[in-house]
Amino acid sequence: MRPPVLIVGAHRSGTTATARALEILGLQLGQCLDSHREPKGLQQLHEHYLEQLGAAWHNPAPFLESLKTSDGERNCVEYLRANTEEKLPSILGYGNNPRGLWLRARRNFGAVWGWKEPRTTLFAPAWLKIFPDARIVHIIRHPMAAAISIREREMKFRAAGDAPIAKIDNLDYGMDLVRRYTEAGHSLAQRTPHYQRVRFENMQADASSVLKELAHFCGLRSSASQLRKAAATIRPTKTRSTSS
Repeated sequence: MRPPVLIVGAHRSGTTATARALEILGLQLGQCLDSHREPKGLQQLHEHYLEQLGAAWHNPAPFLESLKTSDGERNCVEYLRANTEEKLPSILGYGNNPRGLWLRARRNFGAVWGWKEPRTTLFAPAWLKIFPDARIVHIIRHPMAAAISIREREMKFRAAGDAPIAKIDNLDYGMDLVRRYTEAGHSLAQRTPHYQRVRFENMQADASSVLKELAHFCGLRSSASQLRKAAATIRPTKTRSTSS
């Protein structure tokens, strides 16, 4: 079995679009995924551990402080290992139906596989202890653009009757949150040689070239028609550069 491809990045930073494009190019992300191409079991696995430390996806500071300590990192690795050693396929959404069993077999026999779930950005140091040769695809986006998108999503959820998440409607807080995720992702370049950072705005400007490079990095053998189809899913925009 190959090491996984982990698509990381802050929420609303283009990770979903990237995941969908890479799926077209042959990346196997799982079976029963939500509309953002994320396995709910993995979301719950991450969030449960965050809650134990008084953290959450929108308040990662307590977790990140814990992960800086040797005990904190060891406890996180032990938690992930204990909860995924035999159960990772089901956590990633692979069912026990014919298609699920076929996808499990493909993964076991060398298919390029992985997952996309933004909390992985925070947990990646621990995941790299379990999968030291994992490929890290880090998507970054201008923090203001991502923060605005986070706030817009929060407002839609509130309008639909969901309980509000404190501070997420505040742009300054949103930008700081995006920066925390971005910094966590940047730090992975020091932990593994298998790290590729992509600015989502660059992908939007030249999807074919960026996706071709990403496919090579991930070990995907994609046809020209697959590349055209994948590139067509990336919507262009005039968003500011992420160089700031």
